[in-house]
Amino acid sequence: MKIGELLGIGNTARVYRWGKTEVIKLFYDQNFAVMEAKNAELINSLMLRAPKYGGLVDYEGKKGLIYERIDGPTMLWNIEPSEESMFYNARLMANLQYEIHQVKNKLLPNLKPEITHKINHSQEISNHDKQIITDILASLPDGNSICHYDFHPDNIIMSPNGPIIIDWLNLLAGNPEADVTRTSMMIQSDSLPPNAPGWLMHRESRELFNKEYVSEYIRLTGMNDEFLEEWMIPTLAVRIDEMQGEYRQEIIDKLQTRLKKQDEVDEGN
Repeated sequence: MKIGELLGIGNTARVYRWGKTEVIKLFYDQNFAVMEAKNAELINSLMLRAPKYGGLVDYEGKKGLIYERIDGPTMLWNIEPSEESMFYNARLMANLQYEIHQVKNKLLPNLKPEITHKINHSQEISNHDKQIITDILASLPDGNSICHYDFHPDNIIMSPNGPIIIDWLNLLAGNPEADVTRTSMMIQSDSLPPNAPGWLMHRESRELFNKEYVSEYIRLTGMNDEFLEEWMIPTLAVRIDEMQGEYRQEIIDKLQTRLKKQDEVDEGN
């Protein structure tokens, strides 16, 4: 079978039509294809809001994943430039993420070890700072909730049958606080997708969306927002090597600002 129309381009893969009812996701890095294939099998077994997985195939020397084709815009493009629309979708996103976190599973916690490994192998963080960051991470609570760890409006397809969540490459098991902090960080970032919708171009809109999203998640769980600051330093640290150019520098600057504040707090104590 030949691939069809190009449907999407991401940081790790391209997605094409595959027959009448499916898509094929072709990865640039073949190791990522194998990783996501394992995650896709797990996600389907847990009956999460995700496209049905059809298997791992070889196509012209590349590994591809076959998925059910889901029609509809992503939430990112479904949001209108109004407070009502932003608030509605921010609350919906929090509810969808909360739903993921409530799914029972038998996974062993791996979020903290995976983050620790990536931080320790970063070339952008000094050994001194790595020690501080990993010590902070070690002090944070474990968990074994399903964490998407790339959960944002462009990974939620608003299909006729309801929201469907895509791109499970980063799937981890851990504390949901880490997952929410990661999402909050990405929403507030200046790193925007190509041809981003108008509302996303305005920092005030992103901050408004983030505030409503976090408030709704806290309402659902009864948590307070202190966890955001507790998890933000390791969350920023692991994000650095995922970014390039000015967006990488943005993350580095935010990390250094928080490390400096942390050092001042430690000296005060």
